[in-house]
Amino acid sequence: MAPVTTAPRLTTDEELFGMRLAHRVILHDLARISRLSDEMVADPSRFDRTRCAAISDYVALFATSLHHHHTVEDLALWPLITESAGPHVDFTELTGDHDELDPILDNLVRLAPELPGKTALAEFAQTVRRLRELLDEHIDDEERTVFPLITGYVSADAWQSFEKEAQRGGRADFDLTRAFAAMTAEETARARKQLPFLLLVLVSVLARKQRRRERAVFGAET
Repeated sequence: MAPVTTAPRLTTDEELFGMRLAHRVILHDLARISRLSDEMVADPSRFDRTRCAAISDYVALFATSLHHHHTVEDLALWPLITESAGPHVDFTELTGDHDELDPILDNLVRLAPELPGKTALAEFAQTVRRLRELLDEHIDDEERTVFPLITGYVSADAWQSFEKEAQRGGRADFDLTRAFAAMTAEETARARKQLPFLLLVLVSVLARKQRRRERAVFGAET
């Protein structure tokens, strides 16, 4: 009698929490940057050289983080889903969005050090609006089309391996702290039960640095 083989357990929707949280953080940060650019356009005199330097540093960190996120999807997630679901899966549109993102992010990083110069500020605000429009639509499309493919075809073990690899290359003092800050009280309580104590201590320490960074950029209300 042939041995009985058990099909690997598929990824559950709950296990996609990390990716949903990453998307939440991206959109939250972009909304804050958008409000900031609107405030700067309305009254540039409120933004001195020190604050503009802090904004420039933050924009560079945000752009690097977002670039890492979609590069991981292109190089690791799409191949994983294709291997699991079959070659009929088409990521052309999503990859095209990523290709469109890169020059927009490059433009933001280029313009930020020139703030609050009038010409740079107008272009910066326009670029932020374009980025926000693109990402709002892109993330909605991604969660609507990609998440069912993950839960329908990708094994839980493969997904866990992907998440571990995806976390490499990120900055704990920026990416991890923003993720914790975006959690609800219920999500935070669950994370505290599941994550290693030393990691929680590290996040707590690094969060103070991130709060100082955010106050320098966004003011008292972040």
